[in-house]
Amino acid sequence: MVMATLVAAALAAAGATPVTVEIVASGHVDTPASAYRVSGSLLACGATQGEADRLLAQKTAAIDQSVAALGAKKAQGAEKPSLTGMVASFMATRTASECNSDMTALLALPGAGKSPAKTSDATDGPKLGANASLSFDAPDRATAARVIAALKAADAKPSDAVIPVLVDDTAARRAAKQQALVKARTEADAYAAPLALGRVTLAAISERQDIGSVDYLGLMLRSFGLPMTTATDMVATDVTLTVTFRLEPR
Repeated sequence: MVMATLVAAALAAAGATPVTVEIVASGHVDTPASAYRVSGSLLACGATQGEADRLLAQKTAAIDQSVAALGAKKAQGAEKPSLTGMVASFMATRTASECNSDMTALLALPGAGKSPAKTSDATDGPKLGANASLSFDAPDRATAARVIAALKAADAKPSDAVIPVLVDDTAARRAAKQQALVKARTEADAYAAPLALGRVTLAAISERQDIGSVDYLGLMLRSFGLPMTTATDMVATDVTLTVTFRLEPR
C-alpha cells in the first residue's frame, strides 16, 4: 500500500510536464459480402503463337458471354489477401507446358528421334500456348457454383474455392478506423489519469505501419488465417492506425 502511494505520488509529480504519447490501435469490422469471386485460368494451344493468341481471344469472349448470361460479371476491385485465395489461384493456374504434355503423341510423330528436317509446315512441331487469368464476381454462392461449372465446360481451369469479397470496402474501412480512434483515445486517457494531465489533444494520425511491428504481423496473420477457418459470407476488414496525443495539465 505504501509502495503504491509512493508510485502515485511520483507519477503526479511527473505529470506537471506535458508529454506526447503515440498509440497503435486496430479496428475490426465484419461486413456481409457484396460478391462471391471465382478465379481461374484459360489456356489455348496453337501451331504458332499467333494462332494460340487468336484462339485464346475467342475462348475468352465465349466465356465472358456465358458467364454474363448466368448473372455474374468480371471482377471489380482487388481481392483481400488470404491463404485461401493464394492457394486457389495457384491450383487454378494453367501454363503453356500443357500444350505438349502428351509426350507419347510427340514421339509418335513422323521422324521422331531423328534430327528435325527444315520445313515451313509448323503443324508437325510442338505447340505453343497462350494463357489468361479469369476472375468473375457472382451475386451469391449458387451463381458462383454455376460459374465454376461453366468454366469447366469451356475447358478453363477454375478454382473450387469461392472467395467472399467487398467490391467497395470504403465504408467498412472508415468504420474500422473510427473504432481504432476510439480505442486510441481510451488508451490516451488511461495514460493521462495517473500523470494528472487532464487535457488530452489529438496531434496526429498515421496509417503507415512498420512491417516488423507486432501489430502489423498480427494483422497479416488474421488476414491469412481467418479465411481458412470456416466458410463465411462475411468479409473481415482490419485497419491499424498510429495516433499521437499531447497530454497537458488543465
